[in-house]
Amino acid sequence: MEPIEKPIHDVQYQEGKGKIDIYALEKGVHLSFNQIGTDRWHKGDDAVYQQTLVLNFCLQGRCDVTFSKNKYAILSQGQLSISNDLAAPTTDFHYPGSFYEGIQLFIHPALLPKDNFLTQLGVDIGSIERSFCQNAGLYLHTMNEEIKELADTLWKQKDQGNLGLYRFYTVRLLHALHTLSQTSKIDTFYTRSQIAIVMDAERFVLSDLSVKRTAKELADRYGISESSFKQYVKGILGENYLTYFRKKKMELAAKLLKTSQLKIIDIASKVGYENQSKFSKVFTEEYGMSPLEFRRMPDTLSE
Repeated sequence: MEPIEKPIHDVQYQEGKGKIDIYALEKGVHLSFNQIGTDRWHKGDDAVYQQTLVLNFCLQGRCDVTFSKNKYAILSQGQLSISNDLAAPTTDFHYPGSFYEGIQLFIHPALLPKDNFLTQLGVDIGSIERSFCQNAGLYLHTMNEEIKELADTLWKQKDQGNLGLYRFYTVRLLHALHTLSQTSKIDTFYTRSQIAIVMDAERFVLSDLSVKRTAKELADRYGISESSFKQYVKGILGENYLTYFRKKKMELAAKLLKTSQLKIIDIASKVGYENQSKFSKVFTEEYGMSPLEFRRMPDTLSE
């Protein structure tokens, strides 16, 4: 496969709710910019993950991945993962909150030409795999400042189509991996039943945000302790129960402010606030302006 100056794969998912641009940097090396705006994305052909080293750099949002033996791993904002075919996904990817931005690298060592650009620039793929994929083929860790800065800079170039630039930052990212501890922080595994509880709770709460639901009420609904429920929510959705659903309430309020003629007091009621002043205070904390100021501002709703 010859390097090309445009995406080899460009997908628009369900009314434009997601986009993935994949660039062939070399035979056996592909760079993917993932912009997801839906809760689920097809994982693709299983063959993609065979004898492949996959690196994920999560810039925003969260992604949960299902592996064999009924295990899930959660990749959160500011984290990276490195995996080989021992930790290939078994189902489609899920994105709590329906939002994700990240960079992926797919490296197929067996397909790399002998004089590939990685080897020429001192990258040892075998060493990376041996160092970071010792625990069932999966490594999870928080990005350090160097890696985070490199990933952010590469992300800003996602629309340039500049293969030389992409190769440059790919090499720098791969070299920077060796500044991390080789001990994986795999503390985000969850069972299928735990994921199912949180996903069902999320759907239940979001179905009517005008109704106040306590963590205790939901824990009782699923027959687990309140502390366990809160722990699952924190681990799977990335924020504590109150913070996560308060954000969801404010997102709905912001949408209604821009797309409806409802009075602010009525919008407050729709997101569970009987007191307009309290609603305005929380909204201002979230968006940096009052609901009325937000409504009057043109095109302030996040795309």
